[in-house]
Amino acid sequence: MKAVQAAILVAALAASAATCAAPAAEQATGPIAAAVEQAMRSGTRRFDHSDWDRLLREGTRDGLADYAYMAAHRGDLDAYASRIGAADLPTLQSDELKALLVNAYNALTVIAILDHPGVSSIRDIDGVWTELTWSVGGYDLTLDNIEHNVLRPFFKDPRIHFAVNCASMSCAPLTPWAYTGAELESQLEERSRAFLTDPRNVQLEGASLRVSRYFDWYGDDFVTDGWHPVAPSIAEFIAIYADDEVGAAIAADPAISIAFRDYDWSLNAVEAPTEISSSVAEPVFAAVALPQDAATGVARWVERLREWVSGFGMAGPLVYGLVYALAVVFLAPASALTSGAGVAFGLGVGTATVVLSATVGASLAFLIGRYLLRSRVERWLSGRAKLSAIDRAVESQGWRVVALTRLSPAFPFNVQNYFYGLTGVGFWHYAIASLFAMAPGTLLYVYIGVAGAEVAEATGGAASWGRTALLVAGLVATLLVVVVITRVAKRELDKAVAEGGAARGPSGAAAAG
Repeated sequence: MKAVQAAILVAALAASAATCAAPAAEQATGPIAAAVEQAMRSGTRRFDHSDWDRLLREGTRDGLADYAYMAAHRGDLDAYASRIGAADLPTLQSDELKALLVNAYNALTVIAILDHPGVSSIRDIDGVWTELTWSVGGYDLTLDNIEHNVLRPFFKDPRIHFAVNCASMSCAPLTPWAYTGAELESQLEERSRAFLTDPRNVQLEGASLRVSRYFDWYGDDFVTDGWHPVAPSIAEFIAIYADDEVGAAIAADPAISIAFRDYDWSLNAVEAPTEISSSVAEPVFAAVALPQDAATGVARWVERLREWVSGFGMAGPLVYGLVYALAVVFLAPASALTSGAGVAFGLGVGTATVVLSATVGASLAFLIGRYLLRSRVERWLSGRAKLSAIDRAVESQGWRVVALTRLSPAFPFNVQNYFYGLTGVGFWHYAIASLFAMAPGTLLYVYIGVAGAEVAEATGGAASWGRTALLVAGLVATLLVVVVITRVAKRELDKAVAEGGAARGPSGAAAAG
């Protein structure tokens, strides 16, 4: 019967996951529900968590898990898990059951990590939340069952989100003590205040708040009647526990704008995931002559860039593209922005964002050179022999030369944009040739951003080495393709320039027939 109940719970979670970003609080039914309801109604017994308390006291540091310590004391951890499995749930006092479920979630998560050594994120474990089951009071439950089918819907306490730990850097920290029924209220209050005064989770930025993704995924938990504590809005819930500065800003504007931080799923190991472990750092940093503290700085820049972009939501690529297009118009070096798109959006969206925004910026520069500042651009470009040769080639070859100069490093990209405005090439020929010819080089620089971000955030271990090897292999392959295209384009461009010069004749005038 209990196995059937677990299967029903898993199916319910799968259905809710298909329609929302995070599982809904969907109350369990059947025997587990009856056990929880009886405990909440008439339970009187307590549960001893002293063995888990000892493990947390020695096996955590600054909210992170010392998995080496936990592995060395695996016997004690397994003994605690066995006691959770044997607990008589219906007889437990309500807060005792609540504390047991929170502790069970956190302890079983640690066990899941220990059972899969070498993972750099809990998400590397297939089915960790929805398929792996453990015995809790004799009921086979998944981690999602514990949190989303029992803890949230039965106890209706949003502070639970600041207590359960999903083995990731953006999760609520692990405490150096176990939750207990007798102290649970003060413990949850302390955890809520600690979480919501941490600038990594709540930060005032100008006239808006940047907050933990918890409030995106589980926002209803903080504002729904029947839950406790509750507030009219997410911002006002945060104000209950936030520091004075944030509280004052919310009091002044309860409808303050809110943006959500990216969620860092890196493993919450004592070794900070934003710093590459020494076993991985030595060969990587030796190869690129980059000290480890510099790599840490890069990792933090990567995180800040992603957070900035994520603050715009679906409009992120549009905002980034606007900045990129303006940078092109004002002749700013674009390579860093191109790689940054890979950091912010990944390979596909990053490449599309750059190609489209670079084409827009290049087209604006073309129009400025042709219609607004023609005389100034002519003076600026005068005396450049290579441009004069390409000008002659454009006259006879048209869009083909535009495409070849985009593919070949014949002269700087930003200079080309203004120069072509002075030539006779048609605007749409110029824009379309630029759009397609910029793609290979853009792909390379975006890929560099993607690979660099992955390496900067690596946590070491076999899984990281495998991903790094694939990234390097992909980078080398992309580089080779671009090099081949560039060499062919340069050869064809030289030929087109020569043909254009010949077509005009030795005096510079167009040759007859």
